[in-house]
Amino acid sequence: MLMDKSYQLLGKGPIRALILILALVTAGAVMWDPSLFAANTSAFPIWQGLLMIWATCSAIIFGVGFLPNKLTWRVLFHPLPAAIILIWGLVKVFS
Repeated sequence: MLMDKSYQLLGKGPIRALILILALVTAGAVMWDPSLFAANTSAFPIWQGLLMIWATCSAIIFGVGFLPNKLTWRVLFHPLPAAIILIWGLVKVFS
């Protein structure tokens, strides 16, 4: 199945570590300076902030090695869109 194949490709050690590092850097940046991500004091609208929270959670779930059993949860917490969103968000915040 395509979902299983994508998890196998992304589940390699360096890619998994990179996704986990992206999530931890994002979480650390939020802890360090929440105004970078707050809706009233940053360039992020509220829906983009929620998307960043989802991406961080999905990336941490994948990065620590948890693989959901049900297809629904694997689709909902897929690491590829999460990684893309985290890269976009970090670039937007730090550039």
